[in-house]
Amino acid sequence: MTTATGPTARTVARSSRGPFAVTLALVLTGIALWAYAATGPGGSLDPAAYDPEGAHAIAALLEERGVSVQRVETAETVTGSEGTTVFVPVADALTEAELEQVAQLGTRLVVVGATDARLAALGVDATDATDVDVEPRSPACVLRPAVVAGDVDLGGITYVSTGEATECYATSGRATLVRAGDVTLLGAADLFTNDRLARRGNAALALGLLGTGTDVQWLLPRPGARSVDADRSLNDLVPWWLKLAGFQLLVVMGVVALWRARSLGPVVSEPLPVIVRAAESVEGRSRLYRASRSRPTAAEALRAGARDRLARRLGLGPETSRPGMVSAVVAHIGGDPVALDALLYGAAPTDDDALVVLADDLDILIMEVAGS
Repeated sequence: MTTATGPTARTVARSSRGPFAVTLALVLTGIALWAYAATGPGGSLDPAAYDPEGAHAIAALLEERGVSVQRVETAETVTGSEGTTVFVPVADALTEAELEQVAQLGTRLVVVGATDARLAALGVDATDATDVDVEPRSPACVLRPAVVAGDVDLGGITYVSTGEATECYATSGRATLVRAGDVTLLGAADLFTNDRLARRGNAALALGLLGTGTDVQWLLPRPGARSVDADRSLNDLVPWWLKLAGFQLLVVMGVVALWRARSLGPVVSEPLPVIVRAAESVEGRSRLYRASRSRPTAAEALRAGARDRLARRLGLGPETSRPGMVSAVVAHIGGDPVALDALLYGAAPTDDDALVVLADDLDILIMEVAGS
């Protein structure tokens, strides 16, 4: 009759079902989030993107009117020439230094969402204020593109001018469009998207702001090639879907922890349903020592057992010291004290063969003491 010494294939499969299901759920969730991110806002405000958040429609209208549209991905590639309008649909995609470099070219500049130090880099005497919802707004100003367009969908960041500027589409004394010299600030870029361009006067305002020259340089760094602003925290750089995936992972880990910890409580001792022979316990423990390569622990267990048996044979107390034990054995059977000390208290064996030799030597010593 053999005794099982490890888990069977059935128990391994049963215990692996939970972790496998959790892993599969995480993988499927990650794939779904990746697919959504890949087909969702990836083309946002891209002049070549046809999705609702893209901006191919306004680019096509500009091309029909003889205004060429060129997408550029770095501030260094922007060229300042007469008749050029530089459009920055995402101000946060550029650093202050890059915006300052573009502003110094002397071209017409349309920037969306500039705040704080980026306003100073553009050389605009204005401060940003509270964000407002994007909704239909009236121009209420004399700026020709705004007057021609009429009501448009604007909102987002609001501005308060501190110098000479024209403020349009205001709300509570704060403007969502500001024209200061050759720089035009907008609080949001929703009116340029394919989804909103055909509504109200959005197309007219977009053409009025971007179509007054011969060409438009659309400055929009690609994801992964964006300049990283030093004042942005790590939390700002982490995409929302990754934060959601991390939160889901924490929830799943918590559920698994509660599931696996359902036996929490004080340890309760109870009699075994069967009688386990001492030989089986010794054999099982020795197999555990062997599986974990715990030769020092196994050697100390053998030596401790030998010392206990020798102490009983020689009439020594349980608190007998190391020198006392060695002296008593030498006095009883003779021999080399140094060799006996190494046998009973020496270093751990380095391999299994040495461990077997140690066990044999201890048995011989016990039999010599018992037979003397």
